[in-house]
Amino acid sequence: MSSKVQKLIEYFVKLPGIGPRQATRLVLDMLDWAKSDLEEFSQTVAGLKDGPILCASCFNLTDDEKCSICASHKRDQTRIAVVEKVTDLQSMEKTGAFNGVYHVLGGAINPANGSLPEKLKIAELVSRIKKIKELTPDVEVILATNPNTYGETTALYLEEELRPLQIKITRLARGLASGSSVEYADEITLANALKHRK
Repeated sequence: MSSKVQKLIEYFVKLPGIGPRQATRLVLDMLDWAKSDLEEFSQTVAGLKDGPILCASCFNLTDDEKCSICASHKRDQTRIAVVEKVTDLQSMEKTGAFNGVYHVLGGAINPANGSLPEKLKIAELVSRIKKIKELTPDVEVILATNPNTYGETTALYLEEELRPLQIKITRLARGLASGSSVEYADEITLANALKHRK
């Protein structure tokens, strides 16, 4: 096999959920792309980390210092939904049921994977809440972690960390099945979980 093709396959295999067979299919398909498409693809990948990529407030993906959600004056800045990943944020946004802002932790507490609280954006969340509390005492944090072992562990840890701040802490209602992911939940289930949070 060509060393160029093999190297590209090795890079695709580094992506989550992509095995060697699927990576090979992707590379073989890319051989049929126009040269201009390949050049645009390589420039996009090369420039991925140029400039801001994460929102300074919530850690959502953005091209500016703040994402469109955090920058919007129509959003309730005192209601923060804490999610594990950007894909969870996107799934919740699709529901149209939430008009607050988000905070992306960057994962869940999972010691087996080396994902400890210090590696997540928890300190940034606490700092953000303290700044909001200087302006208003009415702050609500909605713990929208996944209803699995790691999401539940993370939510319990966050409750302990946030309790001294004397804010309203709620959880998504159990419209989400245990062991599922927010990312893959349909809009109606997510909307109900948001509406009936405790």
